[in-house]
Amino acid sequence: MTTYTPLELPYFAPAPAPLPTYHEIVAHASPKTLSRRRRARDVLQIGEQFIVKYGKHIDFMEGENMLIVRHYTSIPVPTLYAMYQHEPSGDKVIITEYVAGEVLSSCYEKLDCGQKAFIGAQLRQHLSELRTKIPSPGFYGLPGGRPYLARTWTFKRRAGPFASASEFLSAYFAAQFTGADLPTRRAIEDLKSEFLALGAEHSASVFTHADLQAQNIILRSDGSICIIDWESASFCPEYFEFFIYGTLDMVAAGLEERKGDATQYTEMVRVVFKAWDTYCKSKQ
Repeated sequence: MTTYTPLELPYFAPAPAPLPTYHEIVAHASPKTLSRRRRARDVLQIGEQFIVKYGKHIDFMEGENMLIVRHYTSIPVPTLYAMYQHEPSGDKVIITEYVAGEVLSSCYEKLDCGQKAFIGAQLRQHLSELRTKIPSPGFYGLPGGRPYLARTWTFKRRAGPFASASEFLSAYFAAQFTGADLPTRRAIEDLKSEFLALGAEHSASVFTHADLQAQNIILRSDGSICIIDWESASFCPEYFEFFIYGTLDMVAAGLEERKGDATQYTEMVRVVFKAWDTYCKSKQ
């Protein structure tokens, strides 16, 4: 991955039906959808074959990441059919496979322990493949040595790449906990020091989904899962996957043996959540 070359555009792959044109995509969007384009991006289902993301704030990194995951692993991800920028509108377009099933966030609490355990086992296997089969470049950032995308739950603006996990964590804390009063800053610095000590042996640069919450997992009718929304995926310290609320609980569901595979991050997640709680209380 140190010599990764960004994908050349436009990109097209064989599809099960004719791909919708840009004008068909726009026509498919409802007037209500178009009137809400404040984020300059829309997500549409077209027929039973396609999901389309389009708009000026779409990032092609999502398609690149899906191709990387498909190339190196056996993790089920939607097939990427097309990725291009339409002119003269300037809209970016990503067309992927529609994956039938329920969004996990809408049904997880209704599942029994056995079903949750099966999902947890799949997630552990998928994360193991991400971490071990996709070669690490040694740095912390996007494939090809590019900076991280701006995300509210990470750096809020483009940042990196970083040479070390401590640089990554310092940038993360600086982005997340800005504007606190002096006592809060001191408390958070103490928590950061505690976290660095806990994370000393868990800082390997591994490929990370980085938004692995239940709303980004599709539960198929046979109980298998498909992870979607790979736009934020990147190389991060191994513990970062579990910073997203709910990830650790889902991954650890039903875990009986090899407890260290998921629960080794429990105390680290507790420290980060405590930092968030400390910060939020100071803002009330």
